[in-house]
Amino acid sequence: MDVLTALATRRTAAGFAPDPVDRAVVERLIEAATWAPNHKHTEPWRFHVLAGNARSALADRVAAWLRDSEGASESQIESTCKKLVRAPVLIILTQAGTPDDPMRDLEDYAACSAAAQNLLLAATAEGLVSKWSTGKLATMPPVFEHLGLEPHDRIVGYLYLAHPPEGTEAQRAERRPPVVDWHGFEG
Repeated sequence: MDVLTALATRRTAAGFAPDPVDRAVVERLIEAATWAPNHKHTEPWRFHVLAGNARSALADRVAAWLRDSEGASESQIESTCKKLVRAPVLIILTQAGTPDDPMRDLEDYAACSAAAQNLLLAATAEGLVSKWSTGKLATMPPVFEHLGLEPHDRIVGYLYLAHPPEGTEAQRAERRPPVVDWHGFEG
């Protein structure tokens, strides 16, 4: 699949087949992610790949924290934890933070976002479906602890990967008109 087709057909998945994704495929996706541009070649991204029981272990830790620290209801806990196990592969993309240099920290965040897009486009080219999510899970202390993150690090996104559910096909979305302000072009 060429890159323009991947761009036109990549969409946030609504469903995921439960079949495992081959580790070699995930490795190729991560390699594609690391080709993202990053100022000063800082390579600020970290990929935490969870599959199988590793997803449940994180969900259990989040559930305990929600119950004990947040007083969350069982339905809130179930809703949050379902997210962590909804796809057979979960990549938590994090940024090694640089609090002493705010400009570099911003540039590194942009690089990590570009890495996420590369990974999602590569997943589409591999015939996988994907979802990039953030929300409350991106700031939860038990996730930071589980992954061994420092307080100045950042969770850029939860990237869910799977084979498409049976009967779904890649679809080209309606084109969204860009907002462009042209300067210096004739005609």
